[in-house]
Amino acid sequence: MGQTALSAIKPGKGSEDTERSVIVKKVLVDGHYGTINLNLSKMIGGRDDLEVICLENKNQISDLKRTSLLNTADIVILCQSAQTVVETVPKITNREVKIIDTSNAYRLAPTWVYGMPELCPEQRKKIAEARFVALPAPMAVGSCALINPLLRGKIMPPYLPLYINCVVGYSSGGANMIAMYEDPARPRSFSSARQYALDQQILQQKEIMHACGISYRPSLNPMIDDYPNGILVTMPMHLRTLQKRLHSRQIWDVFAKYYEKEPLISVVDFDSSIDSVGGFLDAGGMAGSNKMQIFVFGDNDICLLAARFDNLGKGGSGAVVQNMNIMLGLDEFKGVL
Repeated sequence: MGQTALSAIKPGKGSEDTERSVIVKKVLVDGHYGTINLNLSKMIGGRDDLEVICLENKNQISDLKRTSLLNTADIVILCQSAQTVVETVPKITNREVKIIDTSNAYRLAPTWVYGMPELCPEQRKKIAEARFVALPAPMAVGSCALINPLLRGKIMPPYLPLYINCVVGYSSGGANMIAMYEDPARPRSFSSARQYALDQQILQQKEIMHACGISYRPSLNPMIDDYPNGILVTMPMHLRTLQKRLHSRQIWDVFAKYYEKEPLISVVDFDSSIDSVGGFLDAGGMAGSNKMQIFVFGDNDICLLAARFDNLGKGGSGAVVQNMNIMLGLDEFKGVL
């Protein structure tokens, strides 16, 4: 978000018109850790309903001044490591200040609301009434989008073992990983997909269990690949293991109905889905977008579910802006549609 320790993004044109009816909300973006700040300032800068302050380096401002800023904002967006977030939250003593945490510090905390508005019909109301909202991890966003319609429709039992695959661009690792991948002298291995979480110990497993209410830790198979941004989460299922034996086309009907009123999630037509992607579903196909595509492939025996979106959009800054809008009582989709 620039190089200065403290920078202000003023509201857009016409914001000084005393006769206008727009109520300006004060937004403090605290920190620059992780991927959220890669395009957050572009998304919220210039809006006539926001006064944005970007505090990039807490070491270049007095603790007293920082604490004052934290307690005078309408909402604070924490772009910090989990450890720093845990140290920062107690400094915000003004109970009128709302907080979005973009780290993994509070994703499992019962007092924090999970920041995925499309998770279930009640989630928007929870976010709107919340003081504390934890932003989901991109892999968990895609996983929840595929799991919840089946769970809530009583089609899949909560105790079913799940196998979830994920391919994501290197921007998911933040500034350090971006620099590593874009270094001309990088290792040769960076030119191919690299699987991680080989020990099957990854926080997103617990996050998915927490958000969806499933009983068993899912097997997650994440890979980072040699492209900047975009994520594809896929989940194959043997239909005979479900509570209701349905054809893949009927599974598609479940998803189409579940997301029919969601502007940011589209369920691609079942009959044309394979032809629409030319037989190959690339992970970067939604890069630059704040929307998500859901695909349902398969037959009467095996179904393949897929969620494709941008880890920097619907899985990052786009999700921050959407949650911020809800928490501040603004148009939920302003700046993301």
